[in-house]
Amino acid sequence: MAHLEALRPGTLDDIPAAAAIRASVVSDAIITREGMSTWLSGLPQESNLFLLAAEVDGRMVGWCNAWRNMFGSDPGVGTLDVVVVPDHQRLGLGTRLITRGLDHLVGIGIHTVRGSSVDRPGPRAVAARFGFAEVHASSTSAVDPRTVEPMPVPEGVTLRSFGEIDDPRPLYDLDLEVSRDVPGDDDFTSMTLEQWTGHFWRTVFADDDASLAAYVDGQLAALTMLRVDRPSHRAQNNLTGTRRAYRGRGLARLLKTHSLHRAAQAGATIAFTDNDETNAAMLGINHALGYQHSSRRVEWERRAPGA
Repeated sequence: MAHLEALRPGTLDDIPAAAAIRASVVSDAIITREGMSTWLSGLPQESNLFLLAAEVDGRMVGWCNAWRNMFGSDPGVGTLDVVVVPDHQRLGLGTRLITRGLDHLVGIGIHTVRGSSVDRPGPRAVAARFGFAEVHASSTSAVDPRTVEPMPVPEGVTLRSFGEIDDPRPLYDLDLEVSRDVPGDDDFTSMTLEQWTGHFWRTVFADDDASLAAYVDGQLAALTMLRVDRPSHRAQNNLTGTRRAYRGRGLARLLKTHSLHRAAQAGATIAFTDNDETNAAMLGINHALGYQHSSRRVEWERRAPGA
C-alpha cells in the first residue's frame, strides 16, 4: 500500500508533536513540549531558526531544527537536530530532513555544523555519510534521587534555592564563568543576561526549589541547576559548577546531594546527568553518588573546507 510522504515548513505550533517524536527516541532525558517551546521560542531572530516537519499520511513522524548559534563566540557555527520516530527510520526521511537542514545552514553562511546522537551504528553511518566527524563524547548516567542523602552543610557555607534569590545576574555571571571550564563544544560566551533569564530563570530548565547556589562567607561560590518534571517523576542536571577560587572544598558534591534530595521530595524517582567523558572530576562525583551509566552520546561536527 502506497503512503503519502511530505516535508513541510514547521512552526512552533508543531512543538507538541515534535516533542513526542523526540521522547520516543531519547529515553534518558526529559523532553517536553514546554521545554522545547522555551528553548526554540527564546532563540534570537539572528539565529535564523529553520523548522521542518516530515509527515506520512498526515501524521508527523520526523522533525528538523537548524539554527545559527548566536550564544557562542563564532556566529559561523550552527546547530542541526533531526529525529525520526522508530517505525519510520531507515526509509530515507532522516536523509531528506538532514539535507534540507544543511542546505539552510550553508545558505545563511554557516561554516561549522554541530549535532549530537546516541552512539549507535545507525547514527554513526548517517554522520559519516554527511561528512560529520566525532569531536567529543559524553556519558549519560542516572540515579534514583531517593537513595542520595544530603551532606551536612559546613560552617561558613549557606545554600539557597533559586526561588529564594531575587537577582539572577550573579548566577548568570557564575554560569558563564564556570561553563568555560566544562569540556565539550557548548559555547554560551555571548549569551546575554536577558537571553539567559529567558531560558533558565523561572523556567522548566531550572527548578526553583531544586536548583541551588552555595555561598561561602557570604560570597557566591557554586551553583547547580536541576530540572524536575513532576508529571514523569524525572529530574535532569543542566549544570553544576564551582568558581575556581573555591574548588577542592566539596561544594559541587554538597550541592548535588541537596539538589537530588529536593528532587526526590518533589516526586522524582530517577535523575539523569550528562558529562563529557574527559570530565574526570564530575564523573567521579557522580559515581560516588550512585549514578549508573545508561548511554554514550557523541558530539558531531561538519566543517566546510578551509573552516
